[in-house]
Amino acid sequence: MIAYTYKRINIMRNEQLNMEPGQSFEKEKELSVMKERIEQSLNNIETREKVTKDFLHTFEQLGLSSDEAKKICNRVFELLLGGKPLLDIEQETLRVFENIKLDNGDKEQNLIEILHEKLIDRAKIIATQVSPYLKNTGDKVIDYGAGDGQITQILHDKLGLNIEGVDVRLYKASNITVPIKLFNGSHVDVADKEYGSGLLTNVLHHEKENEKILNELDRIVKNKLVVLETVPVGKTEEIMEQDKDRTFMNDYLYNRLFHSADVPVPGTFETPQKWIERFSQHGWQLDSEEDLGFDQPTIKDRHYLLVFKK
Repeated sequence: MIAYTYKRINIMRNEQLNMEPGQSFEKEKELSVMKERIEQSLNNIETREKVTKDFLHTFEQLGLSSDEAKKICNRVFELLLGGKPLLDIEQETLRVFENIKLDNGDKEQNLIEILHEKLIDRAKIIATQVSPYLKNTGDKVIDYGAGDGQITQILHDKLGLNIEGVDVRLYKASNITVPIKLFNGSHVDVADKEYGSGLLTNVLHHEKENEKILNELDRIVKNKLVVLETVPVGKTEEIMEQDKDRTFMNDYLYNRLFHSADVPVPGTFETPQKWIERFSQHGWQLDSEEDLGFDQPTIKDRHYLLVFKK
């Protein structure tokens, strides 16, 4: 597994070396903004307490004792607040996670392997949550930001959907047979109103300028949008706004410290009401909504389901 870590880091660095000067600058800026957000979150006493509680929950869910979880949490914070470049910090954190071995059933695994195994049903859970709003869909469906394609494939197999996916990175799983295409994050190479319905599962908060996603969805989708998003926690809009840094840190833990893909984590979260307002500005009317809560037990992310129609 350690060789895999080095491979991941080297690929990321090689990608930066092969970038045009402008692209390289944007990548460095992206990493700098993430590191600044991390330091802002962990240097705020109230936010750090919440993040600590969430991280401890994750580490204990993976099988660590309370004392072991505290030790690794402190080590992660120490690394994140250090002066090294973010990619170096992530590499070192991955090594820490890989070097912690636990008995998991009849086999020994490291923390990353255990996390991936615990989340193996993640795609099935999401597919089950969105299926009622996509069944009996006769027109083509686009899975916008399809990732590894697991959700796309399940929906095709389970509902018989004419569905295809697009993403800014191609890392689809080996079992995927539905089309997953690479695109530039702004323009999908299809005709206007090509799709009857669109699906977005935890996509919007990964795009720094996500208004362009709403604009492109207007162009390519005719009738329905099914949106599942990570949202902050709180009883009021004000409290949810204050919870965005905690939400960001959990997203960063999963997508950058545990996950093998170079996923952007700009933390552009909105409250459910704010998403409703933003989509309504594009002519999308709310058809139904559901607070899914902490539906994935290992990572403390609150998910919310929104269905829009035109």
